[in-house]
Amino acid sequence: MNVPAHVFDANVERWLAEQAQPWMQIKHMLTMGHLQQHMPSGALHILDAGGGSGTEALPLAAAGHSVTIVDYSQAMLDHASAQAQAAGLSARITTQLAALDALPALFAQPAFDVVLCHNVLQYVADVPALLRALAAPLKPGGLLSLISANRYAMPYRAAFMQGDLAAAQAKLDERSEQVFMFPATVTEYSAEEIGALLAQAGCRHIADYGIRCITDYWGSNEQKRDPATFAKLVALEQAMAARHPYKLLARYFHLLALKPTS
Repeated sequence: MNVPAHVFDANVERWLAEQAQPWMQIKHMLTMGHLQQHMPSGALHILDAGGGSGTEALPLAAAGHSVTIVDYSQAMLDHASAQAQAAGLSARITTQLAALDALPALFAQPAFDVVLCHNVLQYVADVPALLRALAAPLKPGGLLSLISANRYAMPYRAAFMQGDLAAAQAKLDERSEQVFMFPATVTEYSAEEIGALLAQAGCRHIADYGIRCITDYWGSNEQKRDPATFAKLVALEQAMAARHPYKLLARYFHLLALKPTS
């Protein structure tokens, strides 16, 4: 990771407050919907790599799955454990303090039906190495789920959210930017760029979606907090998520891949 663990430790409260915002609720709803379309049936063993505070691990555990969260932020993991205990899910959620490049050593044999790695790729210097590390503990036939910031959204965010047309033009040829939540510079990719790297990791790209194709570019925060407007935004985002070319402009891409059985 390009960002020291203490940066995430120091910003847990800001991160948790952000999760309550409507745009993050939309992100989580879309994420879970996409996963439900592709996950195998039955109770699964899931690895949430870089899962931090347990945003996705908790609802998956509540649905009956066993989830192991691996993250290098102790403060994030502490929150996940506390939330699991409060929800009566401690038996289904395990946390492990470690960097993601340690995954092959932590799990010497493929042990997971699903591996999630959401909002991590943009912080990593060696993405091909990360993809290999994620594929290692995944069982043959297992599902890999990746979410990352979409580079194609950068000019639109500069134009519509910052009102800066010059910055928008400059970002046509850029892929790095300072993130809002953590004091860090990230590198952004497109779904097809990451999809092309998956074969090197021994996985096959099967589907990709856009997350927040329009939410970040439309309306005020107050409008998005209105329940009726929120419901319309969710319906529109669900309709756009899999449709070309709208998904290409989303704030995030969600890419699903399979590890071949042979």
